[in-house]
Amino acid sequence: MLTNDDITQIVQAVTNAEKEFLYTKSELDEKFKQQQESFATLQTSMDGLASIFKKYYEEQQIYIHKVKTIEEWIKKAASKLGIDYTT
Repeated sequence: MLTNDDITQIVQAVTNAEKEFLYTKSELDEKFKQQQESFATLQTSMDGLASIFKKYYEEQQIYIHKVKTIEEWIKKAASKLGIDYTT
């Protein structure tokens, strides 16, 4: 049979566990706010990376076009000069 001291110890252990493992509404609100701020920072960083990748992709497309143009010119010049040009 449980004594009053046993019940007091159980209640105290449960109270301590609640304080350790459960959050109050204000604590949850603060943690959620911190998560939102972290996500906003991450989103800003990702937007910056996306912009860099987009610019890189566009530059690569320009370089590809330039190389193709130069290669076409080389092929035409090679045929007029009688040089065998293969890619």
